[in-house]
Amino acid sequence: MTTGHDILGTDAMNSTLLRLLMLGAGLFLGLQLMGCSTQDLSASPTGENGQQPAPVASFSQFSDIPVPAGASMDMEHSLLLGAGEEWTGRLAYDTSTNSARVFDLYKAEMPKFGWTELTVIRGDRSVMTYQRGQRIATVEIKARTVYGSFVTVTVSPNASTSSGGAGYGASSGVYGGGSSGAVSRQPLR
Repeated sequence: MTTGHDILGTDAMNSTLLRLLMLGAGLFLGLQLMGCSTQDLSASPTGENGQQPAPVASFSQFSDIPVPAGASMDMEHSLLLGAGEEWTGRLAYDTSTNSARVFDLYKAEMPKFGWTELTVIRGDRSVMTYQRGQRIATVEIKARTVYGSFVTVTVSPNASTSSGGAGYGASSGVYGGGSSGAVSRQPLR
């Protein structure tokens, strides 16, 4: 009758074979676990949920308009194209500064940035319009219920000087542009 030692060979050989088998299994499992790693090894940081973090809002790209200290950009309501002094779009932000002070800031500072005042409406929701070169800026300041203000600054090319259709300043007799004549000018009575 044969024993288990006789079938597999000597104890030393079994011990070496067992060690090699365990080492191979450990190496195999280690490589498998490394392949399943969820850690992102890329150089760019990620947020807690694995998504890329939202871009940090910065007012430094707006060198042609004043922004109150401590303002917080509202990325959800902002739509910005371009940079420097050629940007267009809508900049929206919250500030703890009350609406009267924000109004005074824009009234005093916009001319220092080279903007010429066109219209001003002051109230619970103040609207100010300025022109600088071929661009128009509309500043809307809305008082918050508790404290502070919500401000939108919309900058666009001047419709009367840009190419492509009639605008408010064009002499077509039609408001809103295009050739359909949907709204015509009427004298005040």
